[in-house]
Amino acid sequence: MDFNQPSLYLKPSFSPKKVEAKAAHYDMIVFSPLRWNFMYERPHHIVSRLAKKRNVLFVELPVDFHSKDEGQVDLIAINDQITVLQAKVATLNELRDIISSYVTNEVVPFGLFFSPVFNSFIEVFTFDKVIYDCVNDPIASADASFEMIEREHHLIAESDLVLTNEQKIYDSKYQDHPNVHCIKNIAEFSAALLDRITDRMEVLIRSCRNYGVRI
Repeated sequence: MDFNQPSLYLKPSFSPKKVEAKAAHYDMIVFSPLRWNFMYERPHHIVSRLAKKRNVLFVELPVDFHSKDEGQVDLIAINDQITVLQAKVATLNELRDIISSYVTNEVVPFGLFFSPVFNSFIEVFTFDKVIYDCVNDPIASADASFEMIEREHHLIAESDLVLTNEQKIYDSKYQDHPNVHCIKNIAEFSAALLDRITDRMEVLIRSCRNYGVRI
């Protein structure tokens, strides 16, 4: 894909472009299994609005690469507030080992996780607050692996705030953590309603205080 051209699914105001791959200060680091240049869904709705008040690094899963490009990291500026990090590495462990090289601050105010596959990244940074947005329940999945379930247990245990997008997921999580809230899928909502939902999320994020519990 040509990152100098806006994706079909991005907002028209976004003009993604590659920038120099160097370290910077970020107020929030987002870990998402859904790529930014894919369909414009829940992570994009949430992150684009939360980014109005903070600088965000959006970390994707490792991307496919040719052997000559192994280890290369691309930073794509979506706008002045959102930067996407794409690493051409073979495993998440390799991504975890290099990601801190692109963040200058020792303490990151917010870590937002959209999948438990990134659970080990909690140890890479010192986050003031960890938020887990559970949009797919790995425990409820028929093909859920023991490893994925353990990853989610760890992520929930370390989180200050757990969000869900469906009532049934909320029902399965509220006993595991004292600070769980259901904010339903927002793709079909108007921009005004999305803004109000994000305002509610801002209140939840700013009010959460060390709710992490060990499971």
